[in-house]
Amino acid sequence: MTLDAIKGNIKHMKEIIREAYVFTNQLDMIENFEMNSSVVVNTKEKKLLNDAVSSLINQLKIINNSIPDLVDRLDFFKKTSEDTKDTKKETPKLIQVKYSNVDKSERISLTITDKDKKNFLDNLSKSNLSINQLKKKYSIEKPIPTVGKPNLYAKLSNKIFRNLSNGFINKGYFSNLNRDLRKINSPFVLSTYVSIIFLTTFLSFFLSIILLITLLFFNLSLIMPFITPLPPDTSVLMRLVNFFWVIFLIPLSTAAFMYFYPSSESKSLGKRIDQELPFITIHMSAIATSGVEPLSIFKIIMKNEEYVNTNIEFRKLMNLINFHGKDLVTALKDASKSSPSNKLKELFEGLATAITSGGSLKDFLNKRADNLLFDYKLERERYTKTSETFMDMYISIVIAAPMILLMLFVIMGSTGTLSNFLGLTVDALNYLIILAIAVLNIGFLIFLKLKQPII
Repeated sequence: MTLDAIKGNIKHMKEIIREAYVFTNQLDMIENFEMNSSVVVNTKEKKLLNDAVSSLINQLKIINNSIPDLVDRLDFFKKTSEDTKDTKKETPKLIQVKYSNVDKSERISLTITDKDKKNFLDNLSKSNLSINQLKKKYSIEKPIPTVGKPNLYAKLSNKIFRNLSNGFINKGYFSNLNRDLRKINSPFVLSTYVSIIFLTTFLSFFLSIILLITLLFFNLSLIMPFITPLPPDTSVLMRLVNFFWVIFLIPLSTAAFMYFYPSSESKSLGKRIDQELPFITIHMSAIATSGVEPLSIFKIIMKNEEYVNTNIEFRKLMNLINFHGKDLVTALKDASKSSPSNKLKELFEGLATAITSGGSLKDFLNKRADNLLFDYKLERERYTKTSETFMDMYISIVIAAPMILLMLFVIMGSTGTLSNFLGLTVDALNYLIILAIAVLNIGFLIFLKLKQPII
């Protein structure tokens, strides 16, 4: 029984050392990152990591202190009367402590001294609390999206234009569009999306006809009333010549927008992944130091709720392994081909090479993390300079220029020279300036939002 207790204590000591090693490496990674990038990482995470490491070390000391007493109780030889007298002097009482691990998946039994029981349970409670909070905030299991109801608009598009779409696809058209759809993880297959483009263009054509008919018989204005009938002497034929381009512009613009939207979204998704990648690589490097298998690294990263965009690509990688039966190296190479981020593509290809050649994943991920952090810092500096430039442009265009124009219009209006400027009345010009200021403000906000890197 005593020998089994020693084995159980030593086994759990190894597990405590492994956990403390993982948390300590994660803490070192955060501290090195803060030192090199001058960015302060979440202080709550650091406190939880410190508390977990401190509690684990205290547990390790308590278990280690019980080992000599357990060894003394091993009966490998017959004790003499003198040995028996010495043993009766001071023999610390040993007790057995049983509890479940953090995941509730295993029952642990340890033997420690009675006087250390309270201290051990206190540290055990602290470590479990810290680890649970770390898992809850940084390793939460996210529900996998399920297949929803069919899209009625896509269903109608397929019903009307399926044969036409398949005809174009079979001839080799839309290959680039198919690649972009896969990169953005679109729920539509290529034939369905092409059918949606055709139906939307067809509907926009009818909308352009309605707009053209409206322009033939009515005037559109920026001020009230917005729609007024044309004077009786207006030539409808001349207005048809002037506005005939509407019937082509709207459908062509709609088709072009829908065709190039997946490509634009793919680039945007790639940028969002690039912003997450430095921190993911640091996390992967910390996990790799614990000696886990490469596949487990991706499983652990996928549990973190902060890596929203990259986890989608990791899920694609896991699907290639779990559902398509591919090995990790082949899955990494295939996943790199459909990745919207060039940096993630390089990471996948580098991991595949390191695994195939038997190289150190820890060294590879450390070097890769340094390069990605350097690129991240450069991008932050470029964003800061861009923001300063656009701040100057904003002050000049949105604040100073409208004030100068309004002053000029007031002066010109008071002298009577602004009665009909560019075919617009004074009220129309006022509304136009206010509208232009609003549009410029919205444009600047959208631009800064698009350019702002993820912190």
